[in-house]
Amino acid sequence: MIGFVFSAAIFSMPSVSAPLKVLFCLILAMTVYPFVKVGPEVTAGFGDNLILLAGREIIIGLILGFLTRLFFFAVSMTGEVISISLGLSSAQLYNPMMASQGGVIEQFHVIIGSMFFLLLNGHHILISALVQSFDLIAVGILSLKTGPLVELATFGQDLLILTLKMSAPVLVSILIANLAMGILGRAIPQINVLVTSFPVTIMLGLIVMFVGIPLFVFEMNGLVDITATKLMQVLKTL
Repeated sequence: MIGFVFSAAIFSMPSVSAPLKVLFCLILAMTVYPFVKVGPEVTAGFGDNLILLAGREIIIGLILGFLTRLFFFAVSMTGEVISISLGLSSAQLYNPMMASQGGVIEQFHVIIGSMFFLLLNGHHILISALVQSFDLIAVGILSLKTGPLVELATFGQDLLILTLKMSAPVLVSILIANLAMGILGRAIPQINVLVTSFPVTIMLGLIVMFVGIPLFVFEMNGLVDITATKLMQVLKTL
């Protein structure tokens, strides 16, 4: 529970204080405990095995929590790619989800992504996956496989593809605008293309970004489904 809550998306935000996280861990533990199947190693008494089993559960929680954070990595990466293409990457704000500095466009995408993650019941998916993990992974078995590493690698590949899809409208529009400004600069040398293109690309990129919000939401819906599927696949390989 501790490893999951302190590493999972939404629950691990720095704005949520540590006492609240610990309290949430206790509430989840008391809620899930009656449904947990305990192996013989746990009931055999305190010893080295119990410490190893506790460490194993923490590692599993960290793996599941990190997997859920990849959703917001994709959303944040989309905003960062758009910020760089618009030339706004130097405008930095604090990103509470990643606990680091981020661009204005990146922060906007993180806020939109967080809202729709909650609207799509993403937090319910996280808690449901945590509860199902105790059915798919016996608590008292002292073993840990490397299968989840392969699933995490494939999930990262899927996230990169989705990031390109979500940022593609802005990237394509900026590319077309730069080509048009280049042709205009060759046709009319008196125009300072470097100075003129900067506000044009920003305005065009922002317009396309806001018009493309429905596409962004549609891709996020698919991203939530992929996250839920990968969670189940990782649980089955542990």
